[in-house]
Amino acid sequence: MIGLTAAEIFDAKTAAKFDEEDKIALSMDTPYIFVEDVPDADGNPHQLQTTKLKYTDASGRQCVLGICQDMTDMVRIQREIATSKEAYEKARSTGIIYTHIAQALARSYSNLYYVNVNSEEYIEYRNGERNALTEARRGWHFFEECQIEVNEFVYPDDREKFAKAMERQTLMKALDENNTFIMTYRLLTDEGPVFVSMKVSRMEDDERFIIIGITDIDEEMKQRQAVERVKEEQIAYQRLRALAGDFLCIYSVVPETGEYREHSATTSFEGFERSRKGQDFFTDSRQQARSVIYPEDLKRFLDMMTKENVISEIERHGIFSLSYRHMMEGKPCYVQLRAAIVEEKEGPRLIVGISDIDAHVRQEEEYEKRLAQAQREANLDALTGVKNRHAYLEAEERLDRQIAEHRVSDFAIVILDVNDLKKVNDTEGHKAGDQYLRDAVSIICGIFKRSPIFRVGGDEFAAIVQGADYESIEELTGRMKDHNTKAVRSGGIVIACGMAKFENDARVAIVFERADHDMYENKSSLKEGRTAR
Repeated sequence: MIGLTAAEIFDAKTAAKFDEEDKIALSMDTPYIFVEDVPDADGNPHQLQTTKLKYTDASGRQCVLGICQDMTDMVRIQREIATSKEAYEKARSTGIIYTHIAQALARSYSNLYYVNVNSEEYIEYRNGERNALTEARRGWHFFEECQIEVNEFVYPDDREKFAKAMERQTLMKALDENNTFIMTYRLLTDEGPVFVSMKVSRMEDDERFIIIGITDIDEEMKQRQAVERVKEEQIAYQRLRALAGDFLCIYSVVPETGEYREHSATTSFEGFERSRKGQDFFTDSRQQARSVIYPEDLKRFLDMMTKENVISEIERHGIFSLSYRHMMEGKPCYVQLRAAIVEEKEGPRLIVGISDIDAHVRQEEEYEKRLAQAQREANLDALTGVKNRHAYLEAEERLDRQIAEHRVSDFAIVILDVNDLKKVNDTEGHKAGDQYLRDAVSIICGIFKRSPIFRVGGDEFAAIVQGADYESIEELTGRMKDHNTKAVRSGGIVIACGMAKFENDARVAIVFERADHDMYENKSSLKEGRTAR
């Protein structure tokens, strides 16, 4: 074969390829080496490495020496070595990452337990300095020890729940259902009960082992409880507002300590303490009262708003109530303070609510004024301005009740009748008659100044005389007689007068009848006197 050309041995395409490679080799001072994939007769790929080197033979001709080597197995081995090394490095790197992650996650646990559920052998790890997990102890009979240590380490209210959860059968059932079991309970410490969360997980690659992690969640739980408590208070506050009216603010007070929290319904209300919380409700409220309570109501407020008085009133009546005027925006407004004891989760609380009753009170005051005015108008005689017969009947009924109850004061009834009213009406007209009657009333009222006068008929009046007027009743009736004597002589207004005193009579009407009889006798004598003239 030596001395033959490529064209004489291979097909034209292959021969051209070899010629091209020979030219490259002849142009290089170093060996020309290349690798190519070439299928064999069965179509299987082979990696062939070709080396071509130029040289000069003995006759001085430039020749090319070529060597072709099957490198398929060697390349495969090199690739496997490279792949194995890469896999190792990757596994090593992944293991380091997993270790770092595990260490970081473990820092959140105060205690970790690695437990073999079949043998109940366990290892306890604790977080030490720099949040590094260190082995604390090893032991056997893990579930049995849990039942023993529950009374020493678990808060009494949570012991039954903890003991039941940490029974082997119960815990395994929970893990079979959810793969993870989580429970919150309280541990006993020197500082008191502390909330912790226990998370139990089963190893996926070996179900014989479980990991138990204990996390301190005390601060989180206390914050959550505080938030829930505020929410509950807000809900209770909204319910109170809906049921009991327009509350300006509500205070929740711890009775023993006086510590309190304020819930304001409006920013325009200046309460007893501007802060939302305080340490001594009664002291703060009394101090603040001097600047926000209407001066005329301050002493009454300070006298009643003491812890002892408020609690005492609640114990007797179930509720404490105090109405007063509170300065709001520079004006006194009526408010009502009500307090009661309610039982909450943390213990008894004194709930103090201050509601705006200003509109209600002022409406009632206006109503009372109108009612009094209406009653006055209903009880007044429109013509003369003195009280009418309806008012007299009410006064008589009141005196009758006092007589029946044996608590009536001394009194006398004076009956007065205006003479010649019909004559004036007939001769001068009703307008003159009305004025004549008003002038007569003026005379009567001028004599009986401190006694109520009633118009009980067209020209008949009655006076109920008590107190100072009763003490001088003889003098007053004497003045009436003196007036009549002068009137008879001068042609003035003559007013017949009769009087009777209460003498343990059964009813006022009996006294009235005696006075009326006395008046008619006086009327007759006056007419005779005038007729004689």
